[in-house]
Amino acid sequence: MTLMMKPKATGGAPLVMLQQACIPHYRRQLFERIGSDARFRFLVLADPSTEIPFLSLSEVPDRCEFEPAKQYVITLPFRLSFSWQPRAVRKMFRDRPNVMIAQGSPYDLTAWALALVGRILGIPVLLWTHGLQGEESGVKWMVRSWLFRLSRGLLLYGDYAKQLLIFKGITTDRLHVIYNSLDDAEQSAVSERITSEDCNRFRRSLGIDAQERLICFTGRLQPVKRLPWFLQVLSVVARRGKTAHFVLVGDGSERSMLESLAADLGLSNQVHFLGESYDEARLGLVISASDLAVVPSGAGLSVMHALAYGTPVLLHDKVEEHFPEWEAVKEGETGWFYRHGDVADCAEKVIDALFPSPQKPAMAAACRAMIGDRYNTTTHAGLFVDAIAKHCPFASPGGTDQPLQDAVLQSGPLEHSVR
Repeated sequence: MTLMMKPKATGGAPLVMLQQACIPHYRRQLFERIGSDARFRFLVLADPSTEIPFLSLSEVPDRCEFEPAKQYVITLPFRLSFSWQPRAVRKMFRDRPNVMIAQGSPYDLTAWALALVGRILGIPVLLWTHGLQGEESGVKWMVRSWLFRLSRGLLLYGDYAKQLLIFKGITTDRLHVIYNSLDDAEQSAVSERITSEDCNRFRRSLGIDAQERLICFTGRLQPVKRLPWFLQVLSVVARRGKTAHFVLVGDGSERSMLESLAADLGLSNQVHFLGESYDEARLGLVISASDLAVVPSGAGLSVMHALAYGTPVLLHDKVEEHFPEWEAVKEGETGWFYRHGDVADCAEKVIDALFPSPQKPAMAAACRAMIGDRYNTTTHAGLFVDAIAKHCPFASPGGTDQPLQDAVLQSGPLEHSVR
């Protein structure tokens, strides 16, 4: 039941509050774009001092207001943990924004509190969430559905999640697909500076000759990434008489083991460890010089990173293990899918993608177009703000940017993405 206590109406733009655990470095440009839309006033509530392993944090965006909201982690038995940001709830009670954006995880107690307060005060609360990555049932879905139905609507990262939620009975008008983005402006600038000679020089530094190919991986060297499994794939490729080098940008607990395994498999000269790097110029060169990017485990932002530099991506076909960015991979257009856990099939896909000549040159334009049409900060911010406007009674028509929802690439049924 919603009590009729309306948000405060002011003479200025409607207030939108965004509750975030932190501001990751890759979110900064999105918040700058959102904050430049004159239809709303944006206030970000996040913890600037939280420590998240392997995640670089951003400074406060210039175009959004900001207030710190410390995040507490509550640990329970059976490896359960919940997050809690009480200041975000107090701020909502005190200032009564016109719209509240909350993180949409059932493990975030703040999301539950904000959604409930929204019901009491008549404030639309939108959950920014993955939604569903695959079919869910039982207690897990029951709890998640309670949170989703308590909110006014969901801001989703992908179309697949929307389809799953519609099947679960969530009405279409409450589901807003806004996709995701990295700092595509920086990536574009870096890409323009990288020459073919730069790529050739980098490949030569790794000892790669003209008949050999290069595969890249960017991410943590942790067990969940299934990198030992992919070294087995490279071993099969080598036994087929093909030489594919593998460059890894990242660090983690498995590096020593991976180095030993590469030696045991006779791949020491083909597997190159570059260590951790957040330097976009360095990352852009590695990805641009590669003929293929691979994500042996659950794929996410690394897919968008590779496609931005025109490099196709190889993923497994068990999509419920991926994050929503897997949707950017279209079979034979921007990458390929291999059968989950099938070493022989993955090796065959690697060989088809790289030999006798790489397929990347014919696919690079489609890879970049996927980012330019959908997974970029302009489209992301436009869809984000347009969704807010649909739930804000005080929103003014128009803004600094025209609504972008109708301009987003329509890529066809998702079932054709995975073979």
